[in-house]
Amino acid sequence: MTDSTELFYPNRFARLLIQAMFSELGTYSTEALLESAGLTPELPANDLERGYPFKHLAAINRALFAMYGDQGARGLAQVVGRAWFSPEMESLGAFAAFAAPTFKQLPGQTRAGIGLKVLAEIFSRLSDQTGHIEAGEHGQQRWIVERSPFIFENVEAPVCYLLAGLAQACLSAATDGDTFYITETECRASGAPHCIFAIAHR
Repeated sequence: MTDSTELFYPNRFARLLIQAMFSELGTYSTEALLESAGLTPELPANDLERGYPFKHLAAINRALFAMYGDQGARGLAQVVGRAWFSPEMESLGAFAAFAAPTFKQLPGQTRAGIGLKVLAEIFSRLSDQTGHIEAGEHGQQRWIVERSPFIFENVEAPVCYLLAGLAQACLSAATDGDTFYITETECRASGAPHCIFAIAHR
């Protein structure tokens, strides 16, 4: 299942993602991956206009899996996803509150919960990637993404590891370096109604 080609990320989100790819995969590999996806290495504009189509993001993710195989792509996508949460991303909107002294005085579990909620809300507000937070089993929280831009067809397992890495880095920033395990337990690409990420504190 793929989402509508009429859905978009803001240009800046896509720009930061591609910059993270260049940083973590290198210039040659990133340019080859983008070419395989039918895209050029030119960076999107540095603005919040919803101008980068979901179909391009799905093509990038598909090319990542095609180039590196399932296991390699899962690991690399999480690395790139963590780098995607760059200082420029962290300074955007409510993310900037993570650096406030009053925020840092909150308990770690509270900061993690707020950080996850901020992540879901910013992407829902600024992009066509909608999502929300739910309470899961054993005190875990779950990020429910109704419309992921990274899904593509003909797969049997979750593929949205870029979002898992992003969430991991966001929560680490919110808690001053704590480690979280992010597992995509359900994915629209493999037939589930939504993409669901389970969050566990290490």
